[in-house]
Amino acid sequence: MHGKVRRQRMSDRDESRDPIATMRAQFGLWYERASRFREDRALAAELSIEAAPVLEALSVALAPREEPRSLHEAYALLALLGRRAALLGATPGASVALVEAVCAAVREAGVTIDPERAAELTTVMVEGYCDGRDERITRELRQAAAASQVAHVLGPGCLGVFLGGLHAEPDLTPTLEQIARDLLRRDAKSCFLDVSRLSAIDEELARALARFCVQAASLGVATFVTGAPAWLQQQLAGWGVGAGATSFVDGAERAQALALAAAGLAVRPQRRWARLWLAVPGRLSG
Repeated sequence: MHGKVRRQRMSDRDESRDPIATMRAQFGLWYERASRFREDRALAAELSIEAAPVLEALSVALAPREEPRSLHEAYALLALLGRRAALLGATPGASVALVEAVCAAVREAGVTIDPERAAELTTVMVEGYCDGRDERITRELRQAAAASQVAHVLGPGCLGVFLGGLHAEPDLTPTLEQIARDLLRRDAKSCFLDVSRLSAIDEELARALARFCVQAASLGVATFVTGAPAWLQQQLAGWGVGAGATSFVDGAERAQALALAAAGLAVRPQRRWARLWLAVPGRLSG
């Protein structure tokens, strides 16, 4: 027992003598003090970990010596820290708080940062933050576009899926998995899948479509795919898709009719008297 306590105390002393650990601790304190918003302060622990290589690089590059070292690596790491803060959802004010925390932390290593140097650090940090902010917004817009794909019930046991837009495989896959779960929940018998409005389909996205067809087949759902170019049909067929429960159909109208028929439904022409009745003015409203 005494041996464990002694080792623990030695470990604490070693950590307190570690300059990087000391600078990290100081960084966390200053960052929380300089951050005005709760969501920024909540990121203090994670950003302190991310800041460790920045603090080490700056303390070494700015240490007093006859020939100054290059700041290229330190500035690159600083920009990455700003980018990481943006990706975590920090507000723009966090970039200023980060610079204040970095300057305060490197002072623990005996390095003084003059106002001109601090202004350079702020510029680099803001640039990194803006890059991360743009990346985060773009990612969120892609995910929102992928999540807004249309899946409509065509009839009892028949679901119509209409895919459109430009999507990467990681963005569209969760949507396809949700649609597959919807097929199970509705106890669907068939699915009409229209891919004609997808702007571009690469191999990874083709694999996502193949996985969806395989999932539907495992649920006993007959899938009728329309709008697939010839190369995509050949690619899916090479992966074992396009036989059995999955069919490629030319023409959306024919594919929809086949999907409805697989669910035991049929599209019939509207009777003449019904068309005339709907054509009378005011009938739809009252």
